[in-house]
Amino acid sequence: MADFSLQIQNFEKYGSFTYRFDEAGNVILNPSSSIFQQNYISLPLTNVNYNDNKIASFHDSTFTEFVKPESSTNVSNIPSDIADQINSLESQNQNLKTQLDELISQNELNSSAATLQAIKDIILGLRIQIGQGLSSTDFESSFPYLPIPLEKKDNAQ
Repeated sequence: MADFSLQIQNFEKYGSFTYRFDEAGNVILNPSSSIFQQNYISLPLTNVNYNDNKIASFHDSTFTEFVKPESSTNVSNIPSDIADQINSLESQNQNLKTQLDELISQNELNSSAATLQAIKDIILGLRIQIGQGLSSTDFESSFPYLPIPLEKKDNAQ
């Protein structure tokens, strides 16, 4: 294959490029050719400045696809009865989390064996209620009885 380094340097310095066309007007590209213009094509790159006002006169230019709603329960498309159910579930979930946090703090203060087992049962029950697992085997055996990550479950089996 021919060495086009001198022709590439001339093109980079002077920017002149003469295309080779066939009889039908197509640009000839042939990578095995010894003719520089049959191996390379010049694509001028320019920065285009758009007039935002002209674009906005034809199209809405505000992003709506990636705008995150402020709260999933405040979307106006949800019927009010479903929104009420969502709000009550969120408040129940928050109450369960609060109870769980209180039990964890109580457990740190009191450490008798019977109390520890009772608190463990309550904590696991609350964790199951808020959907962190399905049974006591889905949680770690040590305090604060966090859910076992899926990676550890998969490796244990």
